[in-house]
Amino acid sequence: MKRFTTVLCAAALTLGMGMSAVAAPSIGSLIPEKPVIVSGELPEGYTLAVQDADTESYENKDVADIVAKFNDDETEVSVKDVLDALKIDLTAEIKTESGTVIDPTEYDAVTPFVDLVITDGAKVEYTLDDKVKATLSVEVAKELEQDDLLIMQIDQKDGDVYFIELDEYVPETGEITAEFPCLGPFAVLEKSQEA
Repeated sequence: MKRFTTVLCAAALTLGMGMSAVAAPSIGSLIPEKPVIVSGELPEGYTLAVQDADTESYENKDVADIVAKFNDDETEVSVKDVLDALKIDLTAEIKTESGTVIDPTEYDAVTPFVDLVITDGAKVEYTLDDKVKATLSVEVAKELEQDDLLIMQIDQKDGDVYFIELDEYVPETGEITAEFPCLGPFAVLEKSQEA
């Protein structure tokens, strides 16, 4: 019996070692990271940061609800669903911050919503007096086409939605540079293949 058990264990180990593990991308690879300010002023002692969406800190309940729903792995929420929830008129002409007319329903998210914030190390804030231009590393945005990428940002205070074109993009690293009109939740979008 010992011999049979030993052979069985050895076979199980051999099979286990030979099989490669397949895993979904880690959440860390989905979240933009390492923001570096290109232009814009922060209060003294504060740094720009990206963190998981903290919907409890949002001033606007509609924004908090749709961001939480969008980020829920159990729920499928499209860009159109987000815009509908925030009462954005999709029959009206929608432009990026650069003035390009777009159809946001042609885009899919490649990241969950995350928060662009400022922090002094102890507290986190969602308000800034002016725009900030920053460079972020977005692992899942590697090897995509710059013209197909957009950032959708929502003002956590009033629910305004901004579509931001990338100023710079490095496909090898997924590094993106863009000017953010406010702090708060944002997601990186890619134009759908069907569009």
